[in-house]
Amino acid sequence: MSESVAAAGSKRSSLRFSVNDEQLVSYKTAYEDGEALLANISTGGCAVYNATVRVAEGEKLLFSFDILSSEEPFELRAICVRLKDDGFAVQFLGVDSSEANRIIKLLATRARSEKK
Repeated sequence: MSESVAAAGSKRSSLRFSVNDEQLVSYKTAYEDGEALLANISTGGCAVYNATVRVAEGEKLLFSFDILSSEEPFELRAICVRLKDDGFAVQFLGVDSSEANRIIKLLATRARSEKK
């Protein structure tokens, strides 16, 4: 995972962390379960690639992932906001401030440990 990035002119309001290793995420649609690799993540959403199950823009999903293996996995509701060649981007729904703080803390811890 690399440092956080903020794109100039971006509509995003959250710090986004790029992921340099193969962080697996699981997701559930209304009918199927899939897996993908995390491209980047923020408290507002994430982008994935190598998705095993295709989704549609506007489709609601349940995302499950762990940032550090010693922590309890996150389970977050999300909606697909953008499709890519072999993946998609989602916006997380209903993330409260304690979950957002936990995500930031874990991402920052992981980024620091990878710099060492």
